[in-house]
Amino acid sequence: MFLSLLSGSHNGRVLKIEREGVIGRDPAVEYSIDDPTVSRRHAELVRSADGWRLRDLGSANGTEINGARLIGDKALREGDVIGVGRVTMVYSTQLAGTVRGKGPASIDQTLPPDELLRPGPELVSAMLAGLRAEHRDAESQAAAALAAMIKVIPGAVRASVVDWRAGKLLARAPEGAEVSRGTLFRALSALKAEPKGVSVWTVEECRALAQSLAQPEVAPFIAVPVDHQVGLLLEGLAADDTHPDVALTPAQLGDATLLLKIPVAAIRAEIAAGSRKMRDSDLRLAQRIQQKLLTPPPESIDGFELALSYTPAMMVGGDFFHIEKRGVDELAVLIGDVSGKGVSGAMYMAYLVADLRHQLRTNAGPAELLENLQRSLTPVLEAGMFVTVAAVFVNTRSGMCRVGLAGHSAPVLRTAKRKVIEMGLDPGSPIGADMDLAVREQRLQLAPGDCLVLTTDGVDEGENSAGEAYGKARRDQVLVACDSAAEINQALKKSLLEFVGRDRSTDDLTIICLERCRV
Repeated sequence: MFLSLLSGSHNGRVLKIEREGVIGRDPAVEYSIDDPTVSRRHAELVRSADGWRLRDLGSANGTEINGARLIGDKALREGDVIGVGRVTMVYSTQLAGTVRGKGPASIDQTLPPDELLRPGPELVSAMLAGLRAEHRDAESQAAAALAAMIKVIPGAVRASVVDWRAGKLLARAPEGAEVSRGTLFRALSALKAEPKGVSVWTVEECRALAQSLAQPEVAPFIAVPVDHQVGLLLEGLAADDTHPDVALTPAQLGDATLLLKIPVAAIRAEIAAGSRKMRDSDLRLAQRIQQKLLTPPPESIDGFELALSYTPAMMVGGDFFHIEKRGVDELAVLIGDVSGKGVSGAMYMAYLVADLRHQLRTNAGPAELLENLQRSLTPVLEAGMFVTVAAVFVNTRSGMCRVGLAGHSAPVLRTAKRKVIEMGLDPGSPIGADMDLAVREQRLQLAPGDCLVLTTDGVDEGENSAGEAYGKARRDQVLVACDSAAEINQALKKSLLEFVGRDRSTDDLTIICLERCRV
């Protein structure tokens, strides 16, 4: 019997279990692990009629088996993932190497382009189609997205969404497919040891891992985290001549894991509804996930200063933004608002951001992009729900802006001479309000020193305790009093929150200020 350590400086170390004894930091114990998160006498291995059992000895940081806190003692099974403090190890009946040996390719590994599988845009399109279809529950929605992955990725035969901390399957495809227990626990231990993901997909990688585990063969698999607790497990068939002998890396499945956050959030929401409440910790997690989905803007934009702020009314919200460079001299700035707040707005926001990123990879202009979003989102929006979006594509050399509006308030121009100009642009109709949405592409010019201000409706429609609206007049007073994009953003947010009361804001608030630098 062996315990194979997977984490940190202990990675690759093997403890051979020959007698009962204590696991701990004390050099005098039978199974010593020199790690500050391990107690001096942390846990104890005890032999019983059904094999080896493990019990915690009142350790400071606790003991886990397959992600579940160990209370009392528990029998160990082949492949169990054990956590003592922050040290992770796998229990096995025969000498086992780790999944980080010669076989796996981590997310940071680089390979020649012709040796990589390229799932491409068709993977995103297929998964979006699966997510948009009618489903009986969140699990079947996740299964549809997984089934789409199997169809698109060569060599894939099974796909699962796994709660890798609890060792539990949340969804699988094909429906009713039996996931290999050995592959599952290798994937679980892989996600514990390599948070960015691990791939064992080529023939050589499978052969190397099988050798390190002293097994005749190992089926191809790739394990990629979806979030802190859930991972994607993709499986192939061992000894299958049809399996493509080209690498598939975790990085190539980045868009897929982003899309899987949608049904995973829905699964968690169903669980929360069943218990009639969502714990504060779950909401904090949802907030962190949402903040990660809202991609940070570029660190620098030649010739421009950018400032933004995002303040949800609740812990999670429906406002969204996305800013990215397109090519050498174009910047895409998008801001929007999903009707509704809290979890419902956040779930639709997650879906929209994933679709939006996909659309930005095409050559569509702002108007065409919004029309494409309309066709994609309308089938999944609940009756009465809608989305407003403003898309501004800025030529960073000339300052010319192409603008598309779908029911969203038009951007406001604060000129270099400190005048506020309403551009008079047609706001159009929201996504979801009209199946035949037609968006006009409109244009405006930014001169040096001009600042474009985009906001969600939390600015113009914010109200104080007396029901008085914040309004455009107060907004304009702030705009003309400030010098830079950063000052405008900070002052506008401060002014609004003080007006409505920091604890009374009933709407999400997003402000984006883009200033063309003076020559």
